[in-house]
Amino acid sequence: MKTNTTIYTEEFVLKELKKLLEELQNNKNFVYLGQLFIKKRYSRQRYSEWIKKYWHNEEIVEISDTIKNILETRINVWGLVNQLNASLVKFNLINNFDWKDKQEIDQTTNMHFHKNLENVSDEELNDIIKNN
Repeated sequence: MKTNTTIYTEEFVLKELKKLLEELQNNKNFVYLGQLFIKKRYSRQRYSEWIKKYWHNEEIVEISDTIKNILETRINVWGLVNQLNASLVKFNLINNFDWKDKQEIDQTTNMHFHKNLENVSDEELNDIIKNN
């Protein structure tokens, strides 16, 4: 009879994350999380599952955040010095690091309205709008 044992124990995950962080720190060419899993027997998806499962372990969260921060910094810096395609950098930062692509719109207005517009004709309103 087969038992349903978890091979990815908290201890195992912590040990693996430490190895991943060390590998990332030693290989300055890695800019994408998926690169860390090319030679591993588990996938990048498994990594995400570990982080969700062991969110309560401060050390696991700390290592995961450190990995994320290193990668975010690398891709940003490499983009700034034109070593990576700007569009790919933007796409990666938005999709993997919660960056936002937003447009700033100036919504200030110079219009001054009469306090009581009930007694103003349509013609007078049009003049007010044109003059402001």
